[in-house]
Amino acid sequence: MNIYSGTSQTKTLWERPVAGPELTANRSQDDIDQWWSLIDRTIEVANGNGWTKAEVARRCGMADGTFSQWVSGKYNGRLDKQNQTVRQWLDDVEDQAAFAAKVPQSPTFLKTRTANEVLETLNWAQVTSDFVIVTLAAGMGKTMACRHYCATRPHAYLATVSPHTKNVHAMLIELAAELNVQEHNPAKLTRAIGKKLERIGGGTLLIIDEAQNLVDDAINQLRHFVDIYGCGVALVGNDEVYGRFASKSEGRSYAQLRRRIGKRLNRRQPLRQDLEAFIDAWGVTDPVAVKTLIGMGLKGGALGQIDKTLKLAAMLAMANDEPINARHVETAWKNRDVEDIA
Repeated sequence: MNIYSGTSQTKTLWERPVAGPELTANRSQDDIDQWWSLIDRTIEVANGNGWTKAEVARRCGMADGTFSQWVSGKYNGRLDKQNQTVRQWLDDVEDQAAFAAKVPQSPTFLKTRTANEVLETLNWAQVTSDFVIVTLAAGMGKTMACRHYCATRPHAYLATVSPHTKNVHAMLIELAAELNVQEHNPAKLTRAIGKKLERIGGGTLLIIDEAQNLVDDAINQLRHFVDIYGCGVALVGNDEVYGRFASKSEGRSYAQLRRRIGKRLNRRQPLRQDLEAFIDAWGVTDPVAVKTLIGMGLKGGALGQIDKTLKLAAMLAMANDEPINARHVETAWKNRDVEDIA
């Protein structure tokens, strides 16, 4: 059973104490024996996850000072109570890991037709230092495609904005964090970010996900990065992003922005072939189940709807030692309580 969360390892691994707690009036030999067992379990989990002693203390709900004494074998209080606290935490960690191991994993990134179109648009922006817009309906995989692009291309950066980071200054703070730009003077922040993005080699690309949240001035600031520092910028989001430039004609700023858009990708409905490829990656072969899933994907939510439904359907199928069929899919959909299938 894998009880590790995949976090990075700390530089210094935990070591087993040389000596354990002393046998005193407020503890038994059994308490001390259990302490040794718990210490070994704690060290294994902590080293596997790269957790510090302070992090483990926080996770098990014990004060730092108390945990430090307990883990070193120097705790003078009632050992059985602290043992119980650590034991309950370790049991929870193992239970959660066991459950997580049973949850079916979604397919890795698939180069569907739509995904390829997204990647090509992002590549265009980076190579030509252009301003592009990518708008896809919810659940069509735009964020996953952007992450894949950044993971496989140098000098490509992804920042996600929200309603809380929609204005110029908040967006710049978010960009600085993603770009690892250290600049505490607000007056110099724009320039510091720009120098980080300045065109080098094959070009740089800044991808802004959930771009529909940005106010107009923030989008205009991104245009500034393209004009002054020669980097590519991609606005990625829902149809609202596309609509703002397609429908608004007033104002010089919109004219400047529209003039600089080098390429647009706008898809409001998922492609059937994308849905079929995703369902096939899940290993579903039952024709009725496939037809039902395609119908779900066309309702709205696309690949996301299918993915969430199939995770639950796969759990139901495994419980009965069966391949996923239409009954599992329909039951999973009903359990999600989204809407009627028909």
